[in-house]
Amino acid sequence: MYINHIEIRNFRSIKHLKMDLGETTVLIGPNNAGKTAILDALRISLTQRWGYRGKGFSEYDVHMADENTDPKSSCGVTIEIRAEEKIQGEWPEAITSDLGNILQVDIESSIRSVNLRTRCRWNSVSEIFEPSWEFLDKNREPLTGAHGSNLRHFRNYLPVFYLGALRDVKDEFSVRSSQFWTRLLKEINISPKLEAKALKIFDLLNRKFLKDDPRLEDIARTLTETTRVAAQDTEGGLDLRMVPLKTWDMLSRTEIILRNEEKSPWLPLRSQGQGIQSLSVIFLFQAFVDHLLQHLYRPESKPILALEEPETHLHPQAIRTLWHHVKKLPGQKIVTTHSPYFVQNVPFRDLRLVRLVDGQTKIISLPVSFSVSIPELEKSNQEKFEQVISYSNDLFYNNLTKQLTVKGALEKKLYKKLLSCCGADENRKGFEKNLKELYKQSSYYVNNDDLKSLETYAQRSRGEILFAERWLIVEGQADYLLIHAIALAMDYDLDRYGVSVIDAQNNGEPAIFAALARALGIPWIAVFDGDDAGNKYIHRIKKKGFANEELENRCYTHSSGNLEEQLISDKLGSVLMDILRDIGKTKEQNLNNEDLLKKLDGAKTDYARELAVRIRNSKDLLESTPIAFRKAIEKLRGLA
Repeated sequence: MYINHIEIRNFRSIKHLKMDLGETTVLIGPNNAGKTAILDALRISLTQRWGYRGKGFSEYDVHMADENTDPKSSCGVTIEIRAEEKIQGEWPEAITSDLGNILQVDIESSIRSVNLRTRCRWNSVSEIFEPSWEFLDKNREPLTGAHGSNLRHFRNYLPVFYLGALRDVKDEFSVRSSQFWTRLLKEINISPKLEAKALKIFDLLNRKFLKDDPRLEDIARTLTETTRVAAQDTEGGLDLRMVPLKTWDMLSRTEIILRNEEKSPWLPLRSQGQGIQSLSVIFLFQAFVDHLLQHLYRPESKPILALEEPETHLHPQAIRTLWHHVKKLPGQKIVTTHSPYFVQNVPFRDLRLVRLVDGQTKIISLPVSFSVSIPELEKSNQEKFEQVISYSNDLFYNNLTKQLTVKGALEKKLYKKLLSCCGADENRKGFEKNLKELYKQSSYYVNNDDLKSLETYAQRSRGEILFAERWLIVEGQADYLLIHAIALAMDYDLDRYGVSVIDAQNNGEPAIFAALARALGIPWIAVFDGDDAGNKYIHRIKKKGFANEELENRCYTHSSGNLEEQLISDKLGSVLMDILRDIGKTKEQNLNNEDLLKKLDGAKTDYARELAVRIRNSKDLLESTPIAFRKAIEKLRGLA
């Protein structure tokens, strides 16, 4: 059993958010965008923490639009989570038996699900933020007859564990405060025979320690006076104990020791670097699940791990491999990260971009399907509508929830067929509006082949570009070097303003990056050569469903041909000749344009690197740089 979907209203920075969850879901985004709020919303809903008076929610958890908002007068916090089978009959009999009447069965697919709603709002009588919970039916209406045992069973099948970014081995490996370590140690069983033998050895060893230095025995005799004074008329006793008194004392002092190399000394975990300490806590969770989860919960229980920044304190190479270890952790994982190295290996569809827009948290992802509510039509029109759907393998309509779902992009021809079904229906306006929304949403679909291409060619840049505020797409490495220098000369540091420059020739297809930017809501600009190759790039972008007007606003080309031809046309020929001589690519004092182009073409990165240095050091060259680059940079300012 996994959580498939969460919907949150009025919680911290979240006004309204819907998010699908997979077996592993990775949240990325800037600080204070709402990533931790999402983890906390899930954790609060699935633990007992919120159910106690004064615990869980507070007035600061209620979404406030501005500083004058009174959380006590708001409609309160609402969190809905849905657990649903992926295929019919996925859940074992034990789950269906325990959950009983809170299970909902889809009439058409026979897929079973459970929907839990958690609320919290101000109670003026008790003067607290009062939490409540209820299970929902398929229409999201409260179920009657659900009781506390239903909630306990449901939570037992979905135990939530949280590991914050500030993981401290002193806490996580403490017998007093750890959520895992204490339970693991207490479950260790030592046979009575071995325990009796161990206690005899402890006593013998303790006596030998005391006799080894006479001062220890003297200290013990002196301290014995404590019992004589306190006990007065009874004979007490006191001893020095240098080894564990009982086997539990020994277990409670259990600690991790390790060494990095064969000849290095063994050191306690607390004496290791922060990266090793942080990583050890993650694998402590795995040990807990492997050995104790089913004993403490149910055999069919699937843990949910809410993990913040697993990359903390690790070096880049370790972070790159960390994704594979996290993915293998048992149960469902919901992870936040700020590391482009970690994101490099995460599949695109497992990512959720968390953005703060006008003070509200928004989620952007790359779904494989899109859904909208479609109002029911009059009988004849409804029959036409359902007939069109029956002929398509990509359209699905749920008669109970009135949800129309399309896999991938809704083709224009099919969209028009659906529109023609409503005729003069009284619900026509709402039908057309929602269908248009579905058509628009699904047009942002990025297909699996395109994503596979990006995952193959753009792994190096993937981590960086997904954290960027804007994209600037260029053709090659020479463009990449020059545009960074030109931007600096124009007092617009691309890194400072969150702009990622994507040299598409080295990372895949420009059209795929344009489609990905649109799907993720990332503003983008492109600069291409004004030759056949550059025009083909623009044509392929257009085939991704971009309108001519949008292409005119986003795509720039060099008017004189390719980059080198443009540089010569911009009167930079003499500068380029000097550069070629300086980097040892020619000894000629003067080359005609044709020969100069050949030399430049054979030394693209070398000449561009040196030209970039000169542009940064001399703003006099700025006015001679390609106008397409300068226009694109100006357009980036404030681009949204």
